[in-house]
Amino acid sequence: MMSTEIKLAWALADAASTCFTDADHISVYTALGAGETCTAILRSLAIAVRARHSLPTNLITELAIWLDGYAGHTCEPQIRNLLNTYRTRRNPP
Repeated sequence: MMSTEIKLAWALADAASTCFTDADHISVYTALGAGETCTAILRSLAIAVRARHSLPTNLITELAIWLDGYAGHTCEPQIRNLLNTYRTRRNPP
């Protein structure tokens, strides 16, 4: 059975893949294939934010919930900053 983290990483990659360059595809899917889910999530989200690509609201919510369990992990601050940037762009004050 696939873990929640793996499912989330694949769902994010699939949702963001329409804005991936060839190099992005290689980078994200290589990380997924190697089991580096945090790296794949970080890269996919960074690409989506850079491209101002729209992602499903439920996926953003799932990412935030998942990330709360990763407080203190080395990828956590970068992913949290990207999520905050994404949310700010989607819902300006």
